[in-house]
Amino acid sequence: MTSKSRIALALAAIVLIPATQALSADYDPPIYVDQAPDYQPVEVGSGWYLRGDIGYAFSHPFKHEEVSSGPLNSFTDEASLFTGSIGMGYHVNDYLRVELNGGILPTDKFAAHDKLGATCDGHTLVDDGFGTINSVAATQACDLSDNASNKGYSVMANGYVDLGTYVGLTPYIGGGIGLAYNKYYRSIGARDCVEVPTNSAGTGGFFCDDPAGYEGQTDTAGKFNLAYSIGAGLSYQVTKNVSVDLGYEYFSVPGAKYVAYDGGAFNIHKGIDYQTVKLGLRYDLW
Repeated sequence: MTSKSRIALALAAIVLIPATQALSADYDPPIYVDQAPDYQPVEVGSGWYLRGDIGYAFSHPFKHEEVSSGPLNSFTDEASLFTGSIGMGYHVNDYLRVELNGGILPTDKFAAHDKLGATCDGHTLVDDGFGTINSVAATQACDLSDNASNKGYSVMANGYVDLGTYVGLTPYIGGGIGLAYNKYYRSIGARDCVEVPTNSAGTGGFFCDDPAGYEGQTDTAGKFNLAYSIGAGLSYQVTKNVSVDLGYEYFSVPGAKYVAYDGGAFNIHKGIDYQTVKLGLRYDLW
């Protein structure tokens, strides 16, 4: 290699060294970032559920002993044997559930009527013959009746044990304890006083003097009493969150008082119990 070639290579190396250093200065080393943890959704309301049911008391809680009625006597009974409750529950584990429910109990309203069996006091208007209209005491035959009603509400804490799932069905047993508010009302000797308007001359007619007194002798009482229940049934999961169940329940309020019709007498009895078939719905909050 000639001296001219060596000189040219040396000059090229001197020129390229600063360029190489500049390129090295502009290059940033790679930055490594730790991978973010996977998102974990938080379950809100896990284990809790809403529930409700309707039921029918096939064993009548209010027993009446009717007497034969003729054309002047009759007995009417407007009983509702349906029950219903709503509430919230919690799955303690796969086998145990607890609930708090509020509900309505069967109601009963009845009466014994005696057509024209009483006399109502009142007054009528008469013309004295000189153009003066005077009020004169009068009486009028009217209907006589005895009336009564029973109603109640409950707040219950219940527990259920699910006995496993077989072909989609989950049998369960359970029971509860709580309070029931029962109220009765009775009226003995109520008179149905009907007022009659005057004629075109402004006389006659019949006006009840004391309508408030025609309610008869009244008696009413309402009280909270201890209540308990036992039952069993089957539930079926329709969707991930919705289940339906069909069950049986025995419900008892030993200290409750109610009015019953005992062959013509409106007597006070103690202790209400009945058996109910129930259809329920549960919605899981998860």
